[in-house]
Amino acid sequence: MTTARNHFRLPVWLLTALVVLFMGLPSGDAWAQNRPAPRAETPGKVSVQMLVVAASDSHSGIDPQLQHLQRHLSFLRYNGYSLLDTYTAELTPGGSSTFQLVGNRRVTIALKARDAQRAQFRIQFYGRQDNKLLDTTLSVNRNGTVIVAGPKHEDGILILPLQARY
Repeated sequence: MTTARNHFRLPVWLLTALVVLFMGLPSGDAWAQNRPAPRAETPGKVSVQMLVVAASDSHSGIDPQLQHLQRHLSFLRYNGYSLLDTYTAELTPGGSSTFQLVGNRRVTIALKARDAQRAQFRIQFYGRQDNKLLDTTLSVNRNGTVIVAGPKHEDGILILPLQARY
């Protein structure tokens, strides 16, 4: 018997295509615990923080470090959310950083441009066999966050909240 809940989890990469911009995500102290103290702004640079979150039904509850995202993560309708890793980078337009993820995956984040209101990124996500699973360009409001829901991971999926601060 198929439940409505299972229908929500149509192809996992369909969820990835659901790049959800959350303009109301906290942009201040909630993220500060995982990044260095603010520095004087460098023209053109953007501080990027990417969390790696495992969403699953094998446990319930939310990692205390993810409480500031709780109302947004509940949209994905999993029972449990665990913070697996945190990555940070300082990017200038044309620059990129690549991060190794669990399950022999990797993500490359490139800063294409930025202005006073928003930063534009190219996100490339590679799978286990180094095959490209996602290649998209998105904009993030200044000091805002975007959440990319991704591939299967164990009995759930990976979720990648990405914050751009400048």
